[in-house]
Parts: sequence; structure tokens; C-alpha cells
Amino acid sequence: MSPANSAATITIGTIDKFASFDPADATSELDMENILNINEGLLRHKPGTTDLEPALATGMPEISPDGLTYTFTLRDGIKFGDGTPLTAKTYAAQLTRLMHSLTNCPNNSSYYAMNALVVPYIQTITAPDEKTLVFKLKTYAAFFPQILATAYYVPSNPATFPLYTCTALPPAPIYGVGPWFVSQYKVGDRVVFEPNPFYNGDLKPQAGKIILQQFADEPSLSKAIQGGQVDIAWASLDNSFDAAFLDPLKKVSGLHIGTVNGGELVFMIINHTMAPMDDPNVVKAIASAIDRQAMVDTIFGGWATPAYSPIPAGWFATENTFDTLYGAPSLDKARQYLAASGYTASNPLQFNLSYSSGGQHMPLIKKQLEATGVIQVTLTAVDADTFQTQLWAGKTYSAGVTSYFSDFADPAQPLAGFIYYNNGTNINALPPGALANKASQMSALMNKTDNDRDPADRAALFKQIQEIYADLVVTLPLDLANEHVVYRDGIQGDAQYGSPEALNIGPMLEFYYSTLSAQSASAQVAPAALANAAIQLQASPRRCLINPIPSRTLARPRRNCCLYLSEILPWLNGPVTHYVSFGISDRHAVSRPAMLMLCMPVWSI
Repeated sequence: MSPANSAATITIGTIDKFASFDPADATSELDMENILNINEGLLRHKPGTTDLEPALATGMPEISPDGLTYTFTLRDGIKFGDGTPLTAKTYAAQLTRLMHSLTNCPNNSSYYAMNALVVPYIQTITAPDEKTLVFKLKTYAAFFPQILATAYYVPSNPATFPLYTCTALPPAPIYGVGPWFVSQYKVGDRVVFEPNPFYNGDLKPQAGKIILQQFADEPSLSKAIQGGQVDIAWASLDNSFDAAFLDPLKKVSGLHIGTVNGGELVFMIINHTMAPMDDPNVVKAIASAIDRQAMVDTIFGGWATPAYSPIPAGWFATENTFDTLYGAPSLDKARQYLAASGYTASNPLQFNLSYSSGGQHMPLIKKQLEATGVIQVTLTAVDADTFQTQLWAGKTYSAGVTSYFSDFADPAQPLAGFIYYNNGTNINALPPGALANKASQMSALMNKTDNDRDPADRAALFKQIQEIYADLVVTLPLDLANEHVVYRDGIQGDAQYGSPEALNIGPMLEFYYSTLSAQSASAQVAPAALANAAIQLQASPRRCLINPIPSRTLARPRRNCCLYLSEILPWLNGPVTHYVSFGISDRHAVSRPAMLMLCMPVWSI
């Protein structure tokens, strides 16, 4: 394997959009991605995982006995990309931006961050000296370190981001304390990242430049990754690649598709206070009849994963309790549950289900439930926005399919909304009895997880919670809509971190550009790369033509000739970053090959 080329320019193509570089006003996954590449927080997820590790901090926090005070020590020599030192006092002052209603926030995300991830937990943020940062919490929350790993809790540069106003799109360069800085950008076009010369952390860039190039749609991005105009194709959540995008690329030589162990969790919300879902036998029958693999194959073309827990796969303490309890699909078991409530083929369960117009899951669920021979379902398509609002409020609809992506990687988040707050389920509004007692027990166990710092204890508690959750069928997990990243030969992640085959993109979809590298090309590689091309010299020594010729052996080089990169891309395998050793400086915009001239040795046939 050729060595990594530290001067390489790696181009990432995306159809995602960015709207803010301000940590207090970030709104999209791409905003978070940009921020976490030009910045670091006290803690971060080890690339490719949900495991926490120190970033700006020297170690994990010192936690007071009552669990309300978290104390961090900053590592030495932290500087923003413009050379400004970061002190704990600066960090504390900038984090207080999250505790106020800032002005001039075009994305209104500061309101969300403040009310969802800051104000409910934090009482004060102080810095007793230049190296020490202290968080005083309002209430103990064992998952607070995971919140600190989000993009909201990075230190923003006071020269760019004032204390009381948002600055979504400041002029470049944009400096943070992370491995990269933004040297230039144009909204709707591209963002250019270059190494932060003052970065002293352990996620040092392995490439010389990263270009994040935006595309209008999937067809144009597909063409670019196949043609070598980009090295990586990546998009997430609302812009996730589907089978129509991935299937053709799977057949292209020189391309690789990495499956990310993360994405939106698709599930059915069940309203336990509305007929027929107020009958526990009915919801257990539905849980038994569902064929998740058929959903994955039919809806996603195989590019997703069946989900058997309300906690996403790859997270701490995930247990496949729905598979253990129901073994779905089991039509016989479904019929047994229905028979216990008096439903038979001659007396079928009949009910209506509404679904978001354009939704693909519910028609397939209807088919699977009716395969029992004991259920008859009438479907009604309704306006998506109205349906989702009413569904999550626990009103109007007895069940519906929706999806969810967590803000931070602790099982408490995907569970709490449905156990504590009845999001659509009304599970805490059950009439007195055995089911209500189980729901109360589940809430009590959740409370213990919030207050227990021992990972082994929390894992055991979450296991019990998931078992009760599956027994009650609080919600019904269906599938994990995995994200996917496409990349060309020679591009690789870092094997020392998780999921290198997916370029170290982890379950929280954090894409650390510092783990990316491109193999260097060399003079020894060049004949193989041009094995199917014949170079015919023209009258002018400055021009060459390339014509594909099958199975010809190229001899040693005679002399140099020059041609446009666009002329040779169709015959060169691998990403455009391979061509640096042929004379392309990383100053050039490799995404515009028609504008580039490249000189290299000419091989005779």
C-alpha cells in the first residue's frame, strides 16, 4: 500500500446544505459537521464510535459526590487558528452565549439549544483560573458528558462570534481551536478547509486540504464521484442516499460504499389510550406480525438494518429485546394474541390507520398485518405535517410511523421522550392495573439511570427498561435507516479508530476529516494507472492525445508532455488526489479538471 499523501487535496461532494458556522445557531447536520472540524469541545466521541474521550480537556471530568459539579482542566497550548490563546475564562464566557436569547439568529437554533441542551441542566459556567472550567448543574444527569460532546459546547472565537448576537455566516477565514480552519467558502457552492497551524491535539490532519463541494441533486453527485471530480460522496438524514443512488454505484469498479452504523430510527408510535391500541394483545400481535427484513428489502432495497430496540444499534446498552420477546415475523404468535382478545378469521379485528402521504411503511404494515388472516386494515393518507404533529401529541391517531435522530448519544434520550413525557404514546395515562404498574416501574428505572454514574449499573438498568418497553410495546422499532458514504480507491479512514470502512463516521454521524488520507501515487504506479491508454505525440511538444487501447504494456518514459487533466480522467483509476505526484499542486481546484494542465512522462507503446 502506498503511503498517505499529506499534501493531498480531498474533495467531498454532498447535497447537504449549510446555514451557519455559529455553534449557537447551527441547524443542520452539515452545520454540526463543519463546526466539529474547525473546533473541539472538552470531550468528543472517539471517531467511529459513541465512546467519549478527552479533547480540549486533559482528562475526563472530576465530578462532585452529589453529581452536580463537573470540573475540567484544559490542556496546555490551545490556540485558535489565528494564534489567539484559549483560556478557561474565554471558554466560559463564550459558552454563556448558550444560556441567553441571542439576537440576529437566522436559523433560530439558539432557542432550541438553549431550551433543550443547556438551560434544563446548567446553573452556572465559571472559570476560577485560566485552566479550569466548572459546570454547576441544576440536577444530576449521568448523560451530561454526552451533551458536552455536541457541537453546541465548543468554544467559539470571540473575535468572530460576539456574546449576545449570532453570526451565522462570518467572512472567511473562520478560526476555531480544532484541526482545521475555513479558508474560504461560498454558500451553496463549497467550503475549503485547511490545517490549523496552531492545533496541538491528537486528531492532526493527514491531508493538505479538504474541499466540501455542494451539488444540486443526487444525479450530479453520482456523475461526479464516478468521473473522479470528487473523492467522496456523503449526505445524511433528510438527504440520505437511497437505493436508486447506491445500487448503480455498487457496480462501478474503483468505488467503495461504507455503511455507517447510524441514521434515523424508524418506528411506530402507538397510542395506548386509543382503540384498538389500548388492548395489549393487539399491540403484541402487531409486534409479532411485523417482518422488518421485508421492510428493509422492499423500502430501502436492502440499504438499512432491522431495528429491535428503541435504542439505536451501536449505542451503549442496546439490547435486541423485541427480537427476543416476539421473534417476528411470527404469524402464529400474532394469531394467538388476537385470539386471546376474541379475534378470529370469522371475527377479524378491523380498524383504520392514517399515515403521512408519501410514507412507504404503512402500506407494507397493512399487508403484513392482513397476512395473519385475522386483521383488516383501512389506510387513509393525510397531510404529513398535520399527521406528525397530531401523532406526537397523542391525539387523533391510534398509531403511525415516524422517525427520530437523537441530539446526544445516551440511551436516556431516545427513551425519555416516550417514557417520561408520553410523546404520542400516553403510556403514563393508562388506567390503574398491571400495565400501569409496569409503566411506573419503567419510569422509576429511568430515574435511576439518570442518577447512576457506574456504566455497568446503567447498562443493567437499561436492559430491564428495554425488556419492559418491549413487553408493553411502548413504541415499535422498525428499522435503522443507515447512512452511507461512497469513496474512490485510495481514500481511506484511520484503522486505529472505529468503522474505518465507513471513513470513521460514527453512529452520531460525526465525520472527522482528520482521519481521512489519500494514498500517494508514484512513478511506479503510473504505468499501471495508464495501462489502457496510448499516448500519441502531436506536432507540438506541449500537447498529447490519449486513446484507449486494450491490454498494451507501457515501456519506460521517453520525455514529458502536457495535457489537460479532463482528458485523462476517464482512463485513470482512483481519486483525483492521486495525481498530485504528477505535478498538480494542491493550490489547484481539482474539482475543475478541464481548467488544469498536467505534465508527466510519456510512455511509448
